[in-house]
Amino acid sequence: MQIENFRNMDLNLLLLLDVILEEKHISNAAVRLNMSQPAVSRSLQRLRDMIDDPLLVRVGSGYQLTERALQIQPRLKSWLADFICLMQPEEFVPELAKGELTIMSMDSEVSLFLPNLWQDLQQEAPNVTMRSIGYRPDSVTLLEEGEIDFLIGDENKSLESTKYHNYHLVRHDFVMVMAKSHPLSNEAINLKTYAEQRHGLVTVTGKGQGIIDKLLSKEGLTRNVALFVPTFHLALDICSRTDLIFAMPRLVAEKDAERYGLVIKELPLKMPLLDIYLYWHERQHQTALHRWFRRLMRDSVRRTKEAITA
Repeated sequence: MQIENFRNMDLNLLLLLDVILEEKHISNAAVRLNMSQPAVSRSLQRLRDMIDDPLLVRVGSGYQLTERALQIQPRLKSWLADFICLMQPEEFVPELAKGELTIMSMDSEVSLFLPNLWQDLQQEAPNVTMRSIGYRPDSVTLLEEGEIDFLIGDENKSLESTKYHNYHLVRHDFVMVMAKSHPLSNEAINLKTYAEQRHGLVTVTGKGQGIIDKLLSKEGLTRNVALFVPTFHLALDICSRTDLIFAMPRLVAEKDAERYGLVIKELPLKMPLLDIYLYWHERQHQTALHRWFRRLMRDSVRRTKEAITA
């Protein structure tokens, strides 16, 4: 686009376009933008003329994005994030800050760190909203497109590009938990005895072998996994009422074992340690809210770990 054309562009149209592409509906976009539907329709027509593409087409009772709109959407989100970062004042006052932060995380980190992190955030920046969503296979894409601000997960080769930053949050080792009423709660457990028990497995997908099953296979052993559950809190609750044994990160077990009446025991096999990182995109690396929040998270996580292990 020529500079002369760009100077005549209303940048508000780009903000409006972002909402329209996200909502895929003119009326819904009008509600979010606090505009009348005719005004949004007129703005959409200006955008269509400017980009020379329908962008949003009616299909049945709804709308669909055109191929051009699908190409524009992630690049527009990235550009708007960069623009907002550029225009943000350098001084940051947490108690006056407004905004929303979206964190995608595995269940173990949510249960461990989110309660204290939310409390710390509300004490220091009460007008900042935090959104926590569960881990998904397309996490890298969502981080790239700006749908999430932070990703908490294990080491990811896809995030080694200079577009991404990270810092180490926690290193997990694993233990097993069982109900105090379990016949082996006061017994030493060797590998063979462990494999013979009934087990539960925490898995988001509900499919595939766990790392323990692969390690047991190397020893010529198998175990009976009787229940697959998606979260550790569910595992702790079920474990307290049954004869199932669950393996989980030590911090998760130590945080809630007493509340659920569980016994923690060392696993009779050597599990690899699991390193967990916080990832974010380059576009938000210098944003004042994000910089402050990363420091808050680092401090909050440190204090949570210290409280659990004290």
